[in-house]
Amino acid sequence: MEIKRCVALTETGTILLTKSISTLIIATSKAFSELTTETIRVEIERANGSNFEITKGQMALTDFILANTYGSDAIVSDTARSFALVAICEICNDGSIHLYEKDVIKIEMKGLDVTEVYQINGIEEPDTSTEVYSFEHKSMAPEDTNKDFNVEGYDICVIDKSNTIEELNYTFANGQVVKYNQYELECMSKSIDPVAYVKLDGTIASSYVNKLQLPLVAVRNLNIRKTQGAVINLTLRNHLD
Repeated sequence: MEIKRCVALTETGTILLTKSISTLIIATSKAFSELTTETIRVEIERANGSNFEITKGQMALTDFILANTYGSDAIVSDTARSFALVAICEICNDGSIHLYEKDVIKIEMKGLDVTEVYQINGIEEPDTSTEVYSFEHKSMAPEDTNKDFNVEGYDICVIDKSNTIEELNYTFANGQVVKYNQYELECMSKSIDPVAYVKLDGTIASSYVNKLQLPLVAVRNLNIRKTQGAVINLTLRNHLD
C-alpha cells in the first residue's frame, strides 16, 4: 500500500499507520550517491506507553537503507517510474509488526529535496510477529584511537570508510579474536553481497564510496583502531523478540 508520496516537500510530517506492516519500500528520483540531508524516523507507539523506537530518533536515510539491504537484498531502480533508488527495508522479521488495540506505527522523513520525488510504501503480511528490528547509531570521536563496541545480538554494521582506520578486530562468540584491515573487510563484504546496487543506467555497484557494510553474525565485540582526526559513524541492526 502507498503510505506517502512527496513532491516539492521538505518533510513528510508524522505519518500515523494503524495497519500492520513488515517492510517499508523507500523510493526516490535521487540516486543513492545524491542523498545528503534526508533522515527517517520509525517507531511503534503503544497504547500502554511502552513505545519502541525502531530507528532511535532521526537516522540518516543512507544508513537506514544500507543496514537493510546488505546480504540477499540490493538497492534497485525503476526506469518506468523514474526512481533512481528503490530500497526494500524490513522493520520486522517473520511477519508484520504485531499491533495491539490503539497501537500505531509512526513514520517521519525530513531533509527532503523539494526538486525530487520520494515515495513510501508498506508491505503487509498474512502473519504478525514481535521480532521487530532496531537500528542504533554509535560513533568514535576524532580524538579516539582505540574503541570497543559491544555488538552482541547485532547482525549488520554500516561504518564510515576512512583513511584513519588502521585495524578492525572481531571478537567472536567462541572468544577468538580476528584482525582485519579495511581493504580486507571490503573484499569480504563484496564477496558476500556482490550486487549491492542496480543503478538506473543498468550498471551494477558492489560497494559504496563512503560506507562499508559488514556482517556481525556470531561477533561479540568490534574493536576499531585509528589515527586521530576523523569521526567514525556506525549503524548497527538488531532484532528483539
